[in-house]
Formats: sequence, C-alpha cells, structure tokens
Amino acid sequence: MTLRTTAGPRRALAVGAVLVLTSTLAACGGGGSGGGGASGVLTVSTGSTGNFVRNFNPYAPQPLQATNGMIYEPLFHFNAARTGEVDPWLATKYTWSDGGKSLRLRLRTQVTWNDGKPFTAEDVAYTFEMTRDNKALNQYALPVASATAQGKNTVVVTFTKSAYTKEYFLLGKLKMLPKHIWSTLSAKEKTTTLNTNPVGTGPWKVKSVKGTTMDLVARDDYYIKGLPHFKIMRYRNFTGNNAANAAVISGQIDWAGGFIPDVKKNYLAKNKKYDLVNIPLATTSLIPNAQRGPTADVHVRKAISAALDRDFMNRSVYDGQAPAANPMALLLPNYQAVLDPSLKDARIETGQRAVDRHLTASGYTKGAGGMWQKDGRKLSVTVELVSGWTDYISVAQLAKDQLKKAGIELVVKPESYNQWSNNRARGQFQLLLDNAGYTPDPRAYYAQMLDSSIPPKIGESTNVGNFGRYANATVDKALDEIGRTTDLTAQKPWYYRIQREFIKDMPLIPLFSAQNEQEFNGNRVTGYPTEDDLYAAPSIWLDPDGGWVAARIKPVTGK
Repeated sequence: MTLRTTAGPRRALAVGAVLVLTSTLAACGGGGSGGGGASGVLTVSTGSTGNFVRNFNPYAPQPLQATNGMIYEPLFHFNAARTGEVDPWLATKYTWSDGGKSLRLRLRTQVTWNDGKPFTAEDVAYTFEMTRDNKALNQYALPVASATAQGKNTVVVTFTKSAYTKEYFLLGKLKMLPKHIWSTLSAKEKTTTLNTNPVGTGPWKVKSVKGTTMDLVARDDYYIKGLPHFKIMRYRNFTGNNAANAAVISGQIDWAGGFIPDVKKNYLAKNKKYDLVNIPLATTSLIPNAQRGPTADVHVRKAISAALDRDFMNRSVYDGQAPAANPMALLLPNYQAVLDPSLKDARIETGQRAVDRHLTASGYTKGAGGMWQKDGRKLSVTVELVSGWTDYISVAQLAKDQLKKAGIELVVKPESYNQWSNNRARGQFQLLLDNAGYTPDPRAYYAQMLDSSIPPKIGESTNVGNFGRYANATVDKALDEIGRTTDLTAQKPWYYRIQREFIKDMPLIPLFSAQNEQEFNGNRVTGYPTEDDLYAAPSIWLDPDGGWVAARIKPVTGK
C-alpha cells in the first residue's frame, strides 16, 4: 500500500519543516513493470458532454479529463477526500524555508516521459518558470520568482511572497510538462494548441479518440511497478444523463459518476455486486456574475437566495440526500477546524419578507402580475446549465417556479457542455448552476471561489475559479494573512472574517451539498476507494484524483 503523512484537520507545516514521504509507491498486489502486466479494459463514463474533442492541453479551454492525472501528473497527491493526507507522486520530499518564500523539491528517479526521454529537474523548473513568464499559464496565481534545477533530481523554487497557502496548487494541482516539447511552442501556442498527441509521465498514452469513445493504453514502462492494472482505459460519453445511466445500470460501465434518481432502487437493487460510493466534496451553488447584469447587485443575489426552498429541492430531486448548505458555503465536517464558532448555527435567510426587503432596498418595486421591476424593466435573470445534467435541470425548473412566486423571472437556459464551460471560463453569464470544492484545503477552497487575483477580466478565460469575478479587498487580505503563518490558531480569525464577508456579500448562492455518487460495477472491478479505504476521492472526473484511482483500480480475478 502507499504510505502517506497525516497531520490532523489541516496539515500546517512549521516554518522550515520538512515533509518526507515514501519514495516507493508499490501497489497492493500486482507485479511486473508498469502496464506490461496489465490486462483487460476498464470502461468509464464521463457523463453527458457529447463527442470528444481531441484536446489534451491543460492550459487550453476544455481539455479532456484524461489530461489531468492520467497523462500529466503533479508532484504530490493531496487526498481530496481526507484533509491532511499526502502521497508522493513525481516528487518524494519537499522542504519549506525562508518563511514560505523558498521550496526545495526532491524528485523521483528513473521516471520517463511516454516518448522515452527522462524526466528531470529541468522539466520541473521549466514548468514553474512557465507560470512566472506567461500570465495566461499561471492558472493558480502562483507568486513564482525563480525555479532552479540542482542536478537531475532537485529543484529549488523561490517566491515573491510567502507561498505556504499555495502549497496545494504548487504541489498537488500544477502538472509537470516536458521542456523538450513545450519550449518549442510560442506563448500563444501554449494556450491554444490542442496537443493532440500528449507526452506525459502518466501511466497512459492516447490510443484513439473517435466520436463518443476514447481509448487510453497502459504504458509498459511506467515508473511505478505493477501499475496500472488495466491495459486499456476506455472513456464513453453520452448525449444526456438518461443514456449514461442506462449504460451504467445495464452493466456496460465499470466506473461512473453520474446522478441516478432513486439510486438504491434503480441501480443498487439491480445487481448485488453494484456498489455506490458517495462522499460529498463540494457545494452546489448558483454562481452570479458579480460585475455585470442584475446579479452584480448584492440585494438581487440575496433576494434570489431567499426565494429558494432548498429542502423541497433536496426531497424532490435528491431523495433527501443533499441537505441545505450553510450561508458561508463552508464544507462541513471536513473544514470544521476553521468554522467561526459564532456561525455554527447559521442558516440561510429565506422567505418572501426577506425577498421584499432586499429588492425594495435596491430600488425595485412591484409591477404587473406582482413581478419586481426597476426603471420600467422587470427583474429577469438567466441561469445557464448543461443540457444533459438532468438533476440540475430539475433543480433549475424548481428554482424558476419558486422565484416566479416571489416576483422574479428566472430564464432557464440549458446548453452544451462546451458552450456552458466556455461562458463560465470567460465570465459571460448572469447565473450558472455549478458546484465548487474538491480540495482538502479550506484556504484553497475559498481562494478558488473568491480570490480576485485568479480570474482575468471578463472575456478572457480561466479554468481555475472565481468565475463570477467577485472582488473584495477584505477577503483578499484575509487570504493573504492566512498565508503569512502556518499556525492554525493565528489563521482562524482570518477564516472567520472570510465567512462573515461571504454572508454579507453572498458572492455565490449556496444551495446544498453536491452529490458525488460514484458507481462501481463490482462484477468487474475492485480496489477502488470506499468509505473504509478512502485513499483518494473516488470521482472519475476529479483532477487529478481520477488519475490516481485509475492506475490503482483492478480487474476482478478472471475478468
């Protein structure tokens, strides 16, 4: 089994601390070298986003899921399901110094890119330098000052300011790229090329991409002996949730992550070896555009929130499995350690009186048919969502009905995943139905949603977060102050300030704990994460946990 270092609810290293992890990731069972001992086909469902576009560029819009974790790998695996658990990936040790302004990395030896060339410190240094030299590639707003290779397996990265709170992004999200490939591309090409034949360190190579099917083939020379266990990883895509669910229920899919209504009856009861792992990792929210349109007005955001009956949505759509979120959108119990004690019983404000109060304060009046209006125009907001996500469509339709009763028009706009994702990345929307989270670090969680340094101006693209372009100097300062110390006690007051600002501004409209149902066909696969062995988040689509799991999931004996 893999070894990991664990240090409580939020792993906070003391200044100058050293984190040493095992230098070997021997799989449980298995043998041989890399994919040489692998066999069979692992069939997974990516849901309902239509035909695959052969795009494996981590810096371009809408890269395929296989890009992150299956082909390109980060330095460490931060377990998104268990805060504080860290595993070695491409690196085995890291050391902070100079108050978080210097980071020394020790890399694995004998790692190769899938074109046979060695993976070295020069590749790592170059990857960090790319984020420094090209703002469009600095997706996580990393304050890199320099990156220097010291021999083949050591890299020293320095920062313009303390980077403790960027640890997760630096080590667990940034994918290492081959210098001999990417240094030949222009700055523009690095963000636009589709990178159709990617050269990565991961356990898989691209075999084919055709329509709604994509095949990856296991490398024979992967650096972790015995991994992966399957020879072929086959992705299947569908036009909508119904088609995807039918394939899952009929046993055609080994691993999926779609929402199945009444899952006990419609899935688990169909076969005694079907299994479901449901670990909430995010909060489903309406994401408002905080800069343009009606949702730039905090009173409109709060009025929309107050008009929603989340409990009814939960019962109607999720069979009671998605309890209402808290008004801080804080993931609990995972982030319990940073919860403001004064907010432990906080509930989201709801009801028509609250709707009326907020809209009146913003200058709206009741017009014809009881609809709110200002300057002769009724209050109408458009929410965009993916057309194939049937549970979200149901949520949006309920929201439309509830808002209409409150005097607000909600226009529901289902669209293709590519269109929705592009509008989200560019900030060209009024409301989005989406979810946020999937990180073991509460600072990273709030930064992804709220850090004003992450998104570019509206019209320019980001794949990272703060899609609504929310900006609050108090929140930005709190995020920075959290990063000035590794002492959780000293950090807490700043987390509390973020939570209070969230309630004041409602930059996102929290709905409920996001469903994270992952279906596994136990007739064909084993070795996947479970509640008893949650070695990674079990989500097929999660970057990069999906890649970590894909290499470790095994065929049932004889399959």
